[in-house]
Amino acid sequence: MAANLIIYCLDNLTDYSEFERLCHDLMLLEGYSSIEPLGRSKDKGRDAIYVNAAKKTTIFAYSVREGWRGKLAEDAFKIKKHGHTCDNLVFITTGQPTSGERDEAIACIRKQYGWDLEIYGSERLRILLDTKYPHIKKNYPSIFPPEFIIALEQINKFEERKHLFISYAPENLVLADWLAKRLTAEGYLVWCEHLKLLGGDKFPHDIEKAIKNQAFCIVALYSQPSLAKPDLILQRSIALSLIEERQEDFLIPIDVDGINKTKLDSKTQLLKFIEFQENWAEGLRNLLKKLEYIKCPKSLPEGAKVSLSAFLYEDTILDETEIVYSNYLRIEKIPNIIYLFEAENTSSDSEIEKMNLEWSYRQVDRKHFLSFHQPPTWISEKLQLHLSRNNCWQELINVEGIYTKNLVSELLRKALIVKCHQKGLKYCDETKLQYFPQGFAKGNRLNYIKHDGSKSFVQAFGTRTYWRPAKAEVYHYHIAPTFYISQNWFDNFSLQIRIRIRFADSNGIPLDKRKAVSRRKHLCKNWWNNDWLNRIFGVCQFLADENQIIIGDRENEQIIIQAMPTHFTAPIAIDEASIKKFKQDRFDLLNMRSDSEQEDIL
Repeated sequence: MAANLIIYCLDNLTDYSEFERLCHDLMLLEGYSSIEPLGRSKDKGRDAIYVNAAKKTTIFAYSVREGWRGKLAEDAFKIKKHGHTCDNLVFITTGQPTSGERDEAIACIRKQYGWDLEIYGSERLRILLDTKYPHIKKNYPSIFPPEFIIALEQINKFEERKHLFISYAPENLVLADWLAKRLTAEGYLVWCEHLKLLGGDKFPHDIEKAIKNQAFCIVALYSQPSLAKPDLILQRSIALSLIEERQEDFLIPIDVDGINKTKLDSKTQLLKFIEFQENWAEGLRNLLKKLEYIKCPKSLPEGAKVSLSAFLYEDTILDETEIVYSNYLRIEKIPNIIYLFEAENTSSDSEIEKMNLEWSYRQVDRKHFLSFHQPPTWISEKLQLHLSRNNCWQELINVEGIYTKNLVSELLRKALIVKCHQKGLKYCDETKLQYFPQGFAKGNRLNYIKHDGSKSFVQAFGTRTYWRPAKAEVYHYHIAPTFYISQNWFDNFSLQIRIRIRFADSNGIPLDKRKAVSRRKHLCKNWWNNDWLNRIFGVCQFLADENQIIIGDRENEQIIIQAMPTHFTAPIAIDEASIKKFKQDRFDLLNMRSDSEQEDIL
């Protein structure tokens, strides 16, 4: 656990000057007795230097940038460019280089410059701070807040078996997520797959070993879906065996959806379930009483405070209501009829690709197609389609052997793809994304009206310059919306929109996956929730006619979606001015290390 808290602090530090001093102190303790700090914005690639008795010079470079490899290359280039004497380079980063990345970097620096390279990543820093020089953390409260130090000291007092292990099916993720956060706030150390919580270690790889040796108890979410999951069955079986072995309450069963307990095995039937199907708040109260009764250790006595400090910036909460927007859109109308068409002819692969952009359908077999809409004339003539049957889908569990709700979800999602194609978006075969092409509108802008009634715009296409040691590279980025249909979230069917980015070189050729990832970090490093929300507003209003996204020409075949994302009223508000300062501080931190090289934002 201590490792995670230390790494969390390093990942989220905002005081770069203090990080430089921390690195100086650690290097001094590591044997560089006469290290000379340099640093600041005009360091020309050097944060500190050290000359040993043999007159060999070691240069130190520190980085908090996400792209540590690019920062290493940049600093090495500057050191060489400015003619500094260098025999060894020590690079300290808050990133986490893999062994392969470390070996590649060492070999590259040696080949290109002839220097020996030593890398300190976040895990190596964690070992120094956690085991070798633990006292030093207290000297840097801006990096390691006192609350974190207290939490670390408290955690180390407990024995290994101190975790609450939440066992759940993916269908119960919302409840598991909520429980994990509430239990962490109460001071418990929680293991919950897919969830990284302050106060809980990374989810263990060896589940059986972790349950036996490190879990104080298991909180098992019993639901109908969970009964058929082999991994969950194994987890519960281990817990039941440990109950007999240790003669203690090791398994706390939660009834999520009112399962029939008479169908459970005899050992499980003897357990006292905590009911959650009616009232989560009441269920949580009973669970907390149970944990207190069995004396489950609260390894994070400052859990609530530490959790809040991880997510909140100073003075960000206002005592007033605020409208909170989601990325879900309400589907107001779905056609009642799903048509079954029968074809006389078949189509080629190239024709199918074109069909997918112009008609939303599900192909049942080589001759039969299901759709909410009549096909375009060219498709009907090419395939010699004729209507075979009408299906009123609300009355059916299956349509042509396909589960109805899944079929409806598929047809709705594909209808959005057709709508995007009609509005001028292009499809990329390599990335499988529909994107806004260059020149689709004046200035490549998506104009929209914000939730407060004011007008604004976002760039749907743009050009950036990415710094490289040899030569800066220009890349293009295109906004690419993707759509998902959720069932039984707000309504029976809801549309979720997500914004993705297509990256291409200056010739429009899509970048490979590795380059695309680095360019995404470069482009989006300062895009916050509001920036993504504005792009959702822009895309939705671009697709809409007035306030609705309407798909289909015939009234009885139309799909109508509300263009304004679903929103709620929160009882407290975020101080945007404080967040704006935080954003600026972070932006300054990420860019204060650049010297004469500045990224060109077009």
